[in-house]
Amino acid sequence: MDIIRKKHDEFLKFDDDTVAVMGQFDGLHIGHVSLIKEALRQGKENNMKVAVVTFDPHPDFVLRKRENMGYITPLTKKLKLLEDLEVDYVVLLNFDIELSQLSPEEFHERFLTSFQIIVVGSDYRYGFRGKGNTETLKTTNKKIIAYELLKTHDKKIGSNMIREYLIEGRVQDIYSLLNRYYSISGVVSHGSKVGRTLGIHTANIELEEEYQIIKKGVYVVYVTIDDEKHLGVCNIGINPSINTLEKMRLEVHILDFDHEIYDKHISIDIVERIRDEMYFDTPDKLVTQIKNDIKYTKENYGDKIWKYWLSVLCELKLMKYLMS
Repeated sequence: MDIIRKKHDEFLKFDDDTVAVMGQFDGLHIGHVSLIKEALRQGKENNMKVAVVTFDPHPDFVLRKRENMGYITPLTKKLKLLEDLEVDYVVLLNFDIELSQLSPEEFHERFLTSFQIIVVGSDYRYGFRGKGNTETLKTTNKKIIAYELLKTHDKKIGSNMIREYLIEGRVQDIYSLLNRYYSISGVVSHGSKVGRTLGIHTANIELEEEYQIIKKGVYVVYVTIDDEKHLGVCNIGINPSINTLEKMRLEVHILDFDHEIYDKHISIDIVERIRDEMYFDTPDKLVTQIKNDIKYTKENYGDKIWKYWLSVLCELKLMKYLMS
């Protein structure tokens, strides 16, 4: 997969016949994946390459349409997921004020002239103040596929829905929208080592990119270290009982695991929210609660981790079948 970066005053050209699929794709939820798979189907039927055309950073942040609370899928993770889908190109348009002021005609002239087929969601907008849409695209004499949006409970499946669920801590509801667990990656750093004094080792995670803020609390998680999956209990919050922090932090206790993993890159799949983050007036009460959280996790997920791996393998085989 080739990554192509373009600025507002540059032009995008392809030598091969190419299908474009356009969108922000934050989250790469099942609606986004359906859209991309339609582009891949068009590419296969017409013997064309497939390019995902997207923006970085998020237009909402640049235009201040909403507060920057992070990404559901930061850029590195998004690129990895797109590579897994086997698209040929990812075009990253550097979104700034100058690009936002391009008219739909200017946007088309700079970035879309090389494409023979363009696939977008039926609500797609582009160009200055969103004046471009599926109808203006159809005036360009290209084949335009306006893909109908997927819905759940009569609501559009979209990134905003997933953000709301994360803020509310509804991580179990997110799985059906992503077809995977919400995942956070980072590097294990040296913390205050308070967990050791309590007899419960935890790994503090330094996040490498801007992730969407998630509700404070304690979560059941799967932790991937060196391509191996482990069950864990994760706290996201400010540690109100001991060494209270000003900024939220993610720390995880990995069950039945005692190896040193400082400076290792690990990935955390967030499976279920157990409870709110709580204040305890004594260390003993805190330890008792953590042990209860561990007990709950073992009882409810101890025999599921091998099933999780099996589901991952089946999903990979299914994806290869669909792409063949």
